[in-house]
Amino acid sequence: RLSFRKDLGGGLGAKEYLDAPEEVEAKAAQLAGLVRDCARVVAFTGAGISTACGIPDFRGPGGVWTLQRKGLAPPKASVRFDRARPSLTHMALVGLARAGRLSCVVSQNVDCLHIRSGLPRGQLAELHGNCFVEYCDGCRREFVRDYEVPSVGFKATGEACGECGGPLRDQCLDWENELPEAELSLAE
Repeated sequence: RLSFRKDLGGGLGAKEYLDAPEEVEAKAAQLAGLVRDCARVVAFTGAGISTACGIPDFRGPGGVWTLQRKGLAPPKASVRFDRARPSLTHMALVGLARAGRLSCVVSQNVDCLHIRSGLPRGQLAELHGNCFVEYCDGCRREFVRDYEVPSVGFKATGEACGECGGPLRDQCLDWENELPEAELSLAE
């Protein structure tokens, strides 16, 4: 639902590499040591965390923008966006947060999977917003929906706040929007 943009910037379609299982175990052990020894851990997530949930990425070999640049149709998701469920990686981040080892997740994703995983909202900076959230400027409440909000670009949705009656707006960034200030502040 983003507005079309011809110039997508950056590299697209880079080859993906898979490590051998023993290399994955060694890297996981190294990462566990770093997490254990750090005073503060922040995770930064993008589309790759949600590909295991059936949601295509953007810049990978078969990504949305990679195919767009080639003049091809976007990839088909293996699950409807509103039916996607958090991956093991999403849940591992929740486990780290509950154990007091993860301070914040800074995410570029708009798929609501971090919220659905149970990650506390106060530990989640959604830099590009969330396609499943409406926000009331009047009472500053967020409403997480089980459906995609129909607009993008922080526009009025036509719905009224159930608490104060104020107008609700979507919380999903479009190309011309600046990153949301509150999310940036949390990420810092």
